[in-house]
Amino acid sequence: MEEIIKFIKNADKAAIIPHIKADGDAIGSCLAMRAALERMGVPAVIYVEEPVEKRLQFLDENIAVIYKGEPTDCDTCIVLDCGDLTRVNLRRPILDAARCVVNIDHHKTNTFFGDANHVEPEISSTGEILFKLFGEMGVGLDKEIAKFLYASICSDTGCFAYSNTSPQTFRAAAELIGYGIDHADIARQLFDCEDLESELLKAELTRRIHSYYNNRVRIVAISEEETEKYGMKPEDIQDLVNLPRRIRGTEIAVALKQYDGKIRGSFRSNGSADVAAVAQVFGGGGHTKAAGCTIDAADLDSAEKMVAEACGRVLI
Repeated sequence: MEEIIKFIKNADKAAIIPHIKADGDAIGSCLAMRAALERMGVPAVIYVEEPVEKRLQFLDENIAVIYKGEPTDCDTCIVLDCGDLTRVNLRRPILDAARCVVNIDHHKTNTFFGDANHVEPEISSTGEILFKLFGEMGVGLDKEIAKFLYASICSDTGCFAYSNTSPQTFRAAAELIGYGIDHADIARQLFDCEDLESELLKAELTRRIHSYYNNRVRIVAISEEETEKYGMKPEDIQDLVNLPRRIRGTEIAVALKQYDGKIRGSFRSNGSADVAAVAQVFGGGGHTKAAGCTIDAADLDSAEKMVAEACGRVLI
């Protein structure tokens, strides 16, 4: 971590960038990094491409700036929880203009695109990496940073239910709780706070989950028209992949979501199948048990057929 720490400590102004469609780990990590930098006297701005999803907005009233292509004067760009430059997408000019790019991540498919890279695939979350990093940097934690880091870790571990949760993850969480954060409320906001429209939509989608390979692979798909039918935005429909994942016997769960003329896939593995390998078929990536991609297909039916075939090839 020494090189990472050197770059961060030499920053005059930092741009902080999560992956597109930023999730709880990405947003929590970015907020924690911004708070840490500000305590060091370094101004920092979080840049995203789309509105932050509703369920994460409890973390901070002013989470990020939506990047519209405007020039920035940031000399250091810190990219968090992002496996490759395609996940930076339209914000690439921020990286190109920066004096240095710091890449901190925990995806095993990370391409080490930074001037300084710290990637630990065995760690539960980018938030847990930052917990260690801040300790080595001598950044004093407080209640606010602890809240952001806890939300980050809690999000990517499924409230500590996923197999990426380790003894050191629990130790980090215990220390963060010691700062007086409301850990129960954080978990509720992340996992148990849905709009009625979202619940009604998920009930409809559950009735038409498709199963493949003797029910080992299950896929749920949603079109733009269905999203609009319930008066919702795509970013409001979260954790869709958990609908098929929760069904007994599912080894690979897939959610396909159509919006903005694209089809995005989310993959979860309940067993030994490597869904990062599935995502890589379509130019995506992630972890063995959780991954994502954008699928180049004419429609949802075509995408589902392609994804089902790719999933079949990694079943053991």
